[in-house]
Amino acid sequence: MAETIKTKPTKKLKNRFRFVVLNDDTFEEKFSLTLTRTNVWVFMSTVAVTLIFLTTAAIVYTPLKYFIPGFGDYNYRSDILRLQFQTDSLEQAMYGRQIWMENLMNIALGNVDTSLPSPDKPGNFDKASIKLNEVSETDKKLRKEVENEENYALRFGTAAGSAIVEEVKLMHMLAPVDGYVTESYDAQKEHYGIDIAVKENASVKAVLDGKVISATYTVETGYVITVQHRNNLVSFYKHNAKLLRKPGDMVKAGDVIAFAGNSGETSTGPHLHFELWHEGKSLNPKDYIVF
Repeated sequence: MAETIKTKPTKKLKNRFRFVVLNDDTFEEKFSLTLTRTNVWVFMSTVAVTLIFLTTAAIVYTPLKYFIPGFGDYNYRSDILRLQFQTDSLEQAMYGRQIWMENLMNIALGNVDTSLPSPDKPGNFDKASIKLNEVSETDKKLRKEVENEENYALRFGTAAGSAIVEEVKLMHMLAPVDGYVTESYDAQKEHYGIDIAVKENASVKAVLDGKVISATYTVETGYVITVQHRNNLVSFYKHNAKLLRKPGDMVKAGDVIAFAGNSGETSTGPHLHFELWHEGKSLNPKDYIVF
């Protein structure tokens, strides 16, 4: 009796049922199907799993995922950064306007002394005590600070010195991309590189052996990759469509590091903006590479 009670639920799952479709007038059997509870459970489970899989695939591999709250689109990131910069600029403008209004109110209320200062009376200053040939310690310190800051100042063209020019010319550099130059180097206009018009997704190559020190995206210049070469030479490749290397990767001259494109707000068409810098000083790439 105990065995019968234990096996009864299992037997119920295996009980066979017949599903029959009859003609209501002639009672002719048109269709029949034999089912068990196990068959029905397996069928419903398969349908449920299939629906879940199709729904997940539709969300992952179609634009439906952008309608999910919090998922977002990559283009939203650029809009958010642009709005953040505009908000910061508005905040600074409002702060300046507030200071201006406070000063204006103080002047209107008479809280600010607007009287002209009286000229100082000439004193008995001994001009003979001035020694032009002697340099004070304060003056020496100031000159030293100016000289140190000059080491990091931007130089126009090749005015950095013939030693730098000769050092870079000894490096045999390859052209970063196949194309034609549409805008040349002009440091006075703050255009510290050259623009090369190319086809969309053209291969961008490293001009020398080096190490990737930056691979990032900016709103103005789009996808940018930077390579550090020997002798403190750095090359920049801007407005790319896709970056193929990450920071820390070692590259050889001629290795493809990106695909040229039209990314960034300042780009007006598919091209590569290429720059060369040596010890913090910009160089004209056309002086060292044949384009």
